[in-house]
Amino acid sequence: MLAFYYGDWVFWEAYNPPNSLGPQKVTFDGVNKLILVNYGVTELDFREDVYSAWKEWQKDPNHINTKFEPAIAVIGGDPLPGNRALGTTYFLDNSWRMRTWEGSHELTVTGNFFTRDGVPPFVNTLRPWTITINLNTSSLVEALIPETTLVASDISAIVEAVWNDTLQDSSSALAILTTLLEDINQIPANVWDEIIDNTKNQTAREKLRKIATKTQDIALR
Repeated sequence: MLAFYYGDWVFWEAYNPPNSLGPQKVTFDGVNKLILVNYGVTELDFREDVYSAWKEWQKDPNHINTKFEPAIAVIGGDPLPGNRALGTTYFLDNSWRMRTWEGSHELTVTGNFFTRDGVPPFVNTLRPWTITINLNTSSLVEALIPETTLVASDISAIVEAVWNDTLQDSSSALAILTTLLEDINQIPANVWDEIIDNTKNQTAREKLRKIATKTQDIALR
């Protein structure tokens, strides 16, 4: 693996950034677009051991690794109500893949990561070994919008349910609206012709028109 680090021991000494970045659990092969799990590693936290390691790999002392296409993209992490955060998801980008080490073993990777094109993120090892890869995903906040087709009978059922829904005093929406219409019908048809200012002999219509005129005058000043 030392060949991928261009003989620079900054990736192998005790972890003390920015002076030294190692040891790491994975090694990046930029030429072949492979994230290689180092020998003997059986557990990976994708955020810390892969994503963070990739960002550090790009900061190599000689600035060589930035010439390769980005390996990982990330979405999520946005704050949500109730001191929660949207789950973080990682994508292996630009045809980058992962490959575990040669030898029979079991590898557990924690984190939500996928490939852009939907193919498995891990490619086969060079030789046939008995290897089990467990993907331990974390919870995400997701919403699935169902595809629904409404027919006439469904719409009629919704309308009936709305009007019969109990709103207050054990009365349905339909009953309340019926009562309101009955009250409106009790209002005289000539209500606007009623004299409401005996001193000026003004009807309700004239009084309202005068108020509206004064309001307009004030607005134009």
